[in-house]
Amino acid sequence: MKSIFQYEHPFVCTDAVVLTLKEQKTDNYRKLPETELRILLYRRTESPYQDCWCLPGGFLNIDEMPEDNIRRKIFEKSHVNRCYLEQLYTFCRVDRDPRARVISLSYLGLMDEDTSDAFKKESVWFTVKNVSGQPFFFQDNDLLLSEEDIGFDHCEIIHMAIERLQSKIQYSNIVFHLLPEAFTLTQLQNVYETILGKKEQAANFRRKIMDMVAETGHSTSDKGHRPAKLYTRRQK
Repeated sequence: MKSIFQYEHPFVCTDAVVLTLKEQKTDNYRKLPETELRILLYRRTESPYQDCWCLPGGFLNIDEMPEDNIRRKIFEKSHVNRCYLEQLYTFCRVDRDPRARVISLSYLGLMDEDTSDAFKKESVWFTVKNVSGQPFFFQDNDLLLSEEDIGFDHCEIIHMAIERLQSKIQYSNIVFHLLPEAFTLTQLQNVYETILGKKEQAANFRRKIMDMVAETGHSTSDKGHRPAKLYTRRQK
């Protein structure tokens, strides 16, 4: 009988597609802010793919659970320490890493805007452009990245994560991980429209989601806008 140590072993790593939404403020107080989908990327400082932008992640320690590993790696690269995570897919193409056979356990991560403020300088929130089409582009102020600027097979992971999110918000309550505890129905609709890349009539949208939310009894007090009721996720 062969010993287990006689077999070659692949390396195992984790990668996370961490997404948030950002309201872009406008100088026109009568105009509602637009919402952008953002992704957390960091610039690699060593080969392979030196100077390319990648997803947070890293190699799994022998005594470490994958979710503990990815939470640690996200914090090390970004200082983000509170994030909803769910396992996305196992990426195991033989040549996905030029150094060795590396299997990636990937995750979809979501957080609301208020918890995405603090991150190290090597990590940047990029706006995801062209959500409803391909290829993606990623923009932070004047820095514009194409898929060729993304290392490894991380663009493939990003595509799958966004497709998963676009699918799941239509039949689950996953969307609430991208919102603060209290929100308006307009904010909620903006989240759906930003992720799906299409507009929807307000009346139709509200009919579909009213059984998912509950009134808080409070309203907004934004200057220039009529007060809007605040809602929260309905507890079932």
